[in-house]
Amino acid sequence: MKNLTFLCLIIALCLSNVAYSQDTLRLFGHKENQKTKAVTDTISVSKPRQPEVYRQSDIKTLTGPGHNVGFYFGFHSEYSQIAGYDAFGAGGTFALIINHGLALGFSGKGFFSETYEKSSNKNTTYNYSGGYGGILIEPIIFPKFPVHVSFPILLGGGGIARSVLTDYYYPYEYTDMHVENTEAFLIAEPGMEIEFNVARWLRLGLTGSYRFTTLFATSSFETNPMNGFTAGFSLKFGKF
Repeated sequence: MKNLTFLCLIIALCLSNVAYSQDTLRLFGHKENQKTKAVTDTISVSKPRQPEVYRQSDIKTLTGPGHNVGFYFGFHSEYSQIAGYDAFGAGGTFALIINHGLALGFSGKGFFSETYEKSSNKNTTYNYSGGYGGILIEPIIFPKFPVHVSFPILLGGGGIARSVLTDYYYPYEYTDMHVENTEAFLIAEPGMEIEFNVARWLRLGLTGSYRFTTLFATSSFETNPMNGFTAGFSLKFGKF
C-alpha cells in the first residue's frame, strides 16, 4: 500500500512538473514575442521613414512626380489663302517642353499674298502682307515614338496691310508701292502636327491648322479675309 501511495505521489509530481514547464514555455514565448515587437517598434521609430516619391494621396499635377524640362527652337513655312488669293508665310517658335508631353512658349509668323488686279488698270495691282504671334500651347502625344502627333494652339494678335503696287511687272518689278489700308486683329489658330524624330536634337513636322480671326471693320478688307486652313512643314532643334 505504501508502495502504491509512493508511486502515485511520484506520478503526481511528474505531471505537475510537465504542466508547469508547458505554462513556462507559453509565457516565455509570449514574452519573447513582446520583446521582438518592442525591438521592431524601436527600430521603426529610431530609423526615419524614407519619403515616398509620389503618394496616392498627393494632388496630381501636369508635370507629374518628375521635373524633366526641355526646349526647342522651331522654324516653319506654310501655305494658305487670304481673301481667296494664294499666300505664303514663315515664322519661328521658342518653347519649353515639360516632361516630354507639353510645350509652352511663343510663336510668330509673317505672310504675304500673291498680287491681284482690282480694276481694269493693268498697271495697278494689290497684295496683302502682315504678321501675327502670341502664346503657344502644344500637347504632344507619345513624344518618344519615332512618329507621333502634337496639337499646337496659338493665341494672340497681329496686323494686316493692303498695299498698292504701281507699274507692276512679273515677278516683283514695280515703280512704286504704298500701303493703302491696315487692320489689327486677334487670332486663335488650333492645329495638328505629325512629327518625325530624325535625331535626338532634331524633329521634322508636317503641319495643318485653321485660323480664326476677329471681324475686320475697314471697308477695304473682307470681313474675315484670313479665316481658313493652312498647311506647311516645320523644323525643330533642341532638347526633347
